[in-house]
Amino acid sequence: MLTIGFVDHHLNNYHANKFLALLHGPLAAEDVQVTAAWESDPTGDDWCAKNGVRRAESAAEVAGECDAIIVLAPDNVDAHLALCEPVLAQGKPTMVDKFLAPDLETARRIVDLAEVRNAPLFSASSLRFAVELEAALAEAGGPITEAYGRGMGEWDLYGVHTLSLVAGALGAGASRLIHTGGPRSATVTLDYGGDRRGWVDVRTAENQWEALPWSFGFRAGDRYVTGTIADFDGFYTNLMRQAVRFFKSGESPVSTDEMLGIVAVLEAAERSRREGGVWIDLPGAAPLG
Repeated sequence: MLTIGFVDHHLNNYHANKFLALLHGPLAAEDVQVTAAWESDPTGDDWCAKNGVRRAESAAEVAGECDAIIVLAPDNVDAHLALCEPVLAQGKPTMVDKFLAPDLETARRIVDLAEVRNAPLFSASSLRFAVELEAALAEAGGPITEAYGRGMGEWDLYGVHTLSLVAGALGAGASRLIHTGGPRSATVTLDYGGDRRGWVDVRTAENQWEALPWSFGFRAGDRYVTGTIADFDGFYTNLMRQAVRFFKSGESPVSTDEMLGIVAVLEAAERSRREGGVWIDLPGAAPLG
C-alpha cells in the first residue's frame, strides 16, 4: 500500500475532493490510499472527518508518515513555497498542484529545495494530460511547428490550463513572448524561434463555461489537428494516474525545465501586459522532443 498525504491551504476545494475520489475510486487498484492531511487555513466543514482521512498536526507530520505528498492549494498558489518547505525537507516524491509558484524566482526556490533534499518533484495542470490532447498528438505523428490554445478564466490562476495545451505540443521553451490582449482577455504569442510559434488566448465572461470551452490546434506538416476538451473526468483521471506512477517511480512525466517554463511564461505575459504589450525575452528552457 502506497500512502499519500494532502497538504493544502484549505481542504474544502474541488481539487481535494476530486483527487481523493479518483485515488480511492477508479485508481484504487493501484493500491494507494490518502491516509493523512493538513491545511493551513481551514474553512467550512471538517474535510478530514467527512472523508475519513486522519487530520495531522502539521505539514511536516504528513510528509513524515506518508510515502508521497500532494501539495494542493489550487486557488492559493502564492502559498506553495511555505507549504512545500516542510514537505520537501522529508525528501519524498511531491506533486505540486497546477503550477509551482506565481513567479519564477519562487518556483526556482521550490526546485532548489527539492534538489537539495533529493525529493522527486512533479507539477502540472490537469489539462496537460487531456484525453483529447493525447489523441491529437498521436494523430499528428510528426514534428509540430505551430500550436494554439483557447480557454477561459483569469490569466493568473486559469491561464496555466490553456497554456498547457500549447506546451503539450510545443514545450514550454519559447525564447520570447508578447501579450496583446485587453483588460478581460489575454492573447499571448510565444516565439520558439525559426518557424515555431504558439498562441494562447484566454478570456473571461459571465457565461465562460458555456461560451469559452478549452480548445486547441496544431500544425503537423501541412495538416492542422484540432480538438475541444470535453472529457473533464478524463484529464483529472490521467493527472492522478500520472501522479501515482510518479510516486512509485520517482520520475516526473514533465521535466523541471517545463515546470519552470510554464511559470516563466505566466509571469512574463503579465509583465508584457503591464508594459503596454512589448516583447519579453524568456529564460532558456528545453522544448519537448
